[in-house]
Amino acid sequence: MTALLAECERGTALTVVLEGGVGSGKTDLMEGFAHHALEKGATVLSRPDLDDLVAPGVDRTAPPGAPESVWPPDLSDGLAALAERAPVVICLDGPREHEESTWRRLLAALRRRLRNSPIMVVVPLLPFGGYQGDVHCDLLRQPNLHRIRLGSLDRDQAAALCATLHGGPLDDADREAVHALSGGSPLLVRALAEELDMRARVGAGALWPSPRGLYSRVARDCVRLSGPLASSVALGLAALREFSDPVGLAAVLRLEGAEIARGLNLLREAGVADGCRLRHPVIEDEILEHADPDRRAEILLLAAEEVRRRGAGAGATSRYLLEIGAVTEPWQMAVLQRATDEALARDDADFAVACVDLAHDAATDCWERARLALKRYVVLLRTDPWRVEHQYLGRIEWPECSHGTDACPARTVLAALLMIGCGRLDEGRAMIRTVAAQAAGGGEANGQPDYFNEGWPWLFCLTPGIPDAWSLQMSSERTACGEEHDFDGRVCADGVNLGVCVIGHHVRTPGVHEIEEHLAAWSLGDTTLALIVPELRHLMTAGRPDLADAWCEHFQGEAAARGVEGWRQLFTALRAEAALARGRLAEAETHAREIVDLGGDAPSHWLCGQVITALISACTASGQYEEAVRLLDRPVPDGFFRSLHGLDYLRARGRFLLAVGRPHLALSDFLALGRHAERCDASLRTQPTWRIDAAEAWLALDNTREAEQLLENHETLSGSDTPLAAGSWLRVRAQLALPPERPGLLTRAAEHLQASGNSWELARVLVDLAEAYRGLDQPARADLTLRKAQQLAEECGAGPLRERIAFLGLVDGRPAARAARGPLRAPDPVAKLSDSERRVAVLASRGMTNREISSELFITVSTVEQHLTRVYKKLDITSRQELPLHIELGLPESA
Repeated sequence: MTALLAECERGTALTVVLEGGVGSGKTDLMEGFAHHALEKGATVLSRPDLDDLVAPGVDRTAPPGAPESVWPPDLSDGLAALAERAPVVICLDGPREHEESTWRRLLAALRRRLRNSPIMVVVPLLPFGGYQGDVHCDLLRQPNLHRIRLGSLDRDQAAALCATLHGGPLDDADREAVHALSGGSPLLVRALAEELDMRARVGAGALWPSPRGLYSRVARDCVRLSGPLASSVALGLAALREFSDPVGLAAVLRLEGAEIARGLNLLREAGVADGCRLRHPVIEDEILEHADPDRRAEILLLAAEEVRRRGAGAGATSRYLLEIGAVTEPWQMAVLQRATDEALARDDADFAVACVDLAHDAATDCWERARLALKRYVVLLRTDPWRVEHQYLGRIEWPECSHGTDACPARTVLAALLMIGCGRLDEGRAMIRTVAAQAAGGGEANGQPDYFNEGWPWLFCLTPGIPDAWSLQMSSERTACGEEHDFDGRVCADGVNLGVCVIGHHVRTPGVHEIEEHLAAWSLGDTTLALIVPELRHLMTAGRPDLADAWCEHFQGEAAARGVEGWRQLFTALRAEAALARGRLAEAETHAREIVDLGGDAPSHWLCGQVITALISACTASGQYEEAVRLLDRPVPDGFFRSLHGLDYLRARGRFLLAVGRPHLALSDFLALGRHAERCDASLRTQPTWRIDAAEAWLALDNTREAEQLLENHETLSGSDTPLAAGSWLRVRAQLALPPERPGLLTRAAEHLQASGNSWELARVLVDLAEAYRGLDQPARADLTLRKAQQLAEECGAGPLRERIAFLGLVDGRPAARAARGPLRAPDPVAKLSDSERRVAVLASRGMTNREISSELFITVSTVEQHLTRVYKKLDITSRQELPLHIELGLPESA
């Protein structure tokens, strides 16, 4: 340009075009040259300076197409006058539409009147005139036209510029990335350098370039400044992404091939495109985000149709539909559902949920909408199983349908299935009967389509006591529509056929070998999950919790390897149940506490009824009573005690209350459990043991008659007990037997409990057996039995059981005091206290202060403090807040 300035000084009018993409440095070069020209003594004019050359009051414009003779002469006169004194350099930063007349007058003056004047016009333009085609035509008429092409930076130049701006050298990966992301555009390199500084401050893990960051915003500006054609092509590239090519762009944008080529060229010159792709996904996202919403939706829909026409998978097509956020055609609904299945096959639960949500919102048929809601429920088990029920139970929002909001049978059946899935059978049955009555009344709109039954059985796999999902599916087969069918003495209409399986379908429990064959044949999936979970519970009830734990660990590892966190948590929760069934209290607590921490305060029936219940039971058996109280203080879901999950919770709470010396409250829970179990139909659960627990509570209250009656009822009604139930029954029955009969009953109980695999229950009965032997003056057998019980108690981590064993070991062959007929007495934890210490401890446990105790017992405050110090030491506690658990357990209420 210096040489061109010298040529101009010799009396030649020149037109210099600085040609390059947006951000290539054209303006910087022009401004730098303007400073150089000033230093050389030239007169430098800008756009405002040209306006000042026109006299005030003179019309600066001319009608379009008017001949030069009618143009105002002031501009050429002014320039000629300035050129007589010094060379004139005119720097114009690209002509605007409203400046077209001035621009044409200037170029015409340089071709004619000012052709031999030292005037140089410098103008930066996009390549080949960019989108300003008329300007390009005018430039072609100029006699002394010079084009200076500004190319992009090469890899080393881009890295050097970025390193200079960044203030430090770049590693090899960043050097390559800078050139790949900028295409050599100096402006984009500057933006990347800024983001590189930000990444250095935030940390190495920060995204670079970042979404909605400086780089993507600058790239969007480059697209906008490249003109409407480039902006349109960029929108097409952003929509088509990896499917973009000239043919696809022409189909989506409805443009000719030549126009597509020009638009692509402008984008490449600006550095934002490489071939037929924008340089980074953040640019694509930025372009789509800031496009006109209607235009974006139109382009995305056309892109979806083009991608589908090319035979791309349902997943690729669905991504466009998700970006649009609306479904209007049947083929789009089908694509979304295929994409859901494909996403589940590759364990992409988030994408599957997004597809199901969009299909659900777009569905117009209420049964289809309900089916998709159930499918979403099942899919969410993969991600957050503890909150999934809360998203639907009691919160089923339903748009208007032909049945009306309240009378919609699909909505009612959906709510019923979710109720049943949460174990709330009575409420679910009532809803199902309502819809069945409507169907029987002849309303054809209430007919349930066959396809609705594809997924609903898988809801029930998490609820213990409901038959396994395979039997549910088999029992839901339709026969003649509208007929009634008798299953186990119960009649229900086939208009809603799932009522059959919920009301008394009996299933043969498979053997252990058969269960293991099934588990070995199944791989973990959305459908097989509903088959696997019941089989694992069958192993526990069959006395093989060890095998159940091994299989849980296997499936837990598979879920973790596939990254399906929700399933991993489900099997971890089942491992807590299996560990508790084995009597491994520490393991049960570890697994259950992990899930409780992950579940947080989620109002989940299974979390409260199985996981938290297992943790309460483990804490009770290990002597962590304060932790058990904290867990029992947690809120439970609405309707929880009307569900099957509430049965196990009531039993755990009752056993805790029994352990801390509250037999009245424990008995209340056990009897409530029994009433609920009978109302829910006990055949749906494993054999209930509530009568055994209630009998033990009656024994703690010295009511042997009620206890004996409950045990007889259990023996009559139970049929074939599980080993655990049989062993527990014999253990409690032994407390009612005469001393010579107890060892035989307890030995049989130990055999059953050993077969059940529950080492904690076995340890309990062995302690009772050792005490029975001592009562019969058989110390050798008692000591041998007690050593085995101690070994098991140590393995289980059962603190209270260890204390009882230690207490029995100190008796040195003397049996604990007990009646000829009556309950085995747990060792008194306050037996080591003197009478004075006991009296002070009782009053302190009731919340009285030391001064109040001294007034009550007529002793000094100092004496009270001394007694309490000895009480703490003997009971191995540290504060009076711990006294109620020990004192109330050891003293009758009248003490």
